[in-house]
Amino acid sequence: MESRIVGQLKSVDYDPDFFESNPFPIPYFDNKELKVGFVEAKHKPYLSEADKVLQNFLKLDKEDRIRDSQLVFHYYSETLKYGYTKPLDINNPADIWNFVYPSEILIHWNENADFYLCVSCGCEWEEEHGLQLVFKDGKKLTRASGHDGGFTDE
Repeated sequence: MESRIVGQLKSVDYDPDFFESNPFPIPYFDNKELKVGFVEAKHKPYLSEADKVLQNFLKLDKEDRIRDSQLVFHYYSETLKYGYTKPLDINNPADIWNFVYPSEILIHWNENADFYLCVSCGCEWEEEHGLQLVFKDGKKLTRASGHDGGFTDE
């Protein structure tokens, strides 16, 4: 199994349809290397579209990440309202990235063939649910939330 973007994919033991890449440099995160997971790689239409979504995402860089700061900062601010986390040393919304630790990328599609590239992250303000960054079609950050299985706020 091969992605035209990240190359050879390896199957994972726990799901016969799930394949992942070797760590690959991600411009959005200053070329930090992350594995990219393809949830239904055996399905040709999925893999072809997933590569397009990944190609879109790889066009985003640090400047895009800084522009996206407000959405991630909003998630942090909402979490603070619950009172079980202490405030972090943040002077402006872009500082939020000092407390975010991306770990992997997964490319999902739903029953309507809508694609969502999701970046799973750890974060210092929400250790239990972490942080999920959702990019519709890999083009733009559309949601920052805990790992709740959702791709939209609808």
